[in-house]
Amino acid sequence: MHILVTGPADRRGNLLSALTEPSSHESLSIAFTETPDQAVLSTCDLLIDLEFDMHPEILRVYLEKTHPEAFFILHANTLSLRETAHSFNLVHLLHRVAGVNAWPGCLDGPLWEMSTCHDAAHETLEHLSKTVGFEYERVADRVGLVTPRVMCMIINEAYLSLQEGTAGRSDIDLAMKLGTNYPGGPFEWAERWGLHEVSRMLQCLQSATGDPRYKRSQLLIEEAMT
Repeated sequence: MHILVTGPADRRGNLLSALTEPSSHESLSIAFTETPDQAVLSTCDLLIDLEFDMHPEILRVYLEKTHPEAFFILHANTLSLRETAHSFNLVHLLHRVAGVNAWPGCLDGPLWEMSTCHDAAHETLEHLSKTVGFEYERVADRVGLVTPRVMCMIINEAYLSLQEGTAGRSDIDLAMKLGTNYPGGPFEWAERWGLHEVSRMLQCLQSATGDPRYKRSQLLIEEAMT
């Protein structure tokens, strides 16, 4: 199996990076590129796009350039796979697609947060998980999946507390780590993922749900623009 991974190096995670080591699966080959490489699309069996939701229109290219059995795992934090396929008239592709949360650090462990919206895609994902060596938790195909949705809301609340002068950044981070046993505080996670990504996620969540809980704090908006 040939795997092509496109997107920033800081999103690849430990498991994908380890597949390049000599002791990794002999039946797998893996190539990395910062941007989608159309020249090698036709040779890949599995394409993993780590920033797909920044350029969902590339789905047309993937369908045209890959062979009919190729499967796609697409970073889909800020969009729904089903709605995206409908918007590009590519609903017939859904049996070959799964979504994943590929923010920095989220693919470091063996358990990935993933979505599918077709039974055949879920069956293929089961096979791929055993072949490539990852486990996954299947979540609903919706904007924000689960972890990004929850964590971005927590980050926004942290910014509201900072904006109101309730506590400082380091105090809020420390309180969250001690109180919830999280490995990082909300400001630490925001820095790792990129505040512009967090801001965009909240904006997409509010647009998709109309829920006022996702309304961005003014301080978060201002810092995301700098």
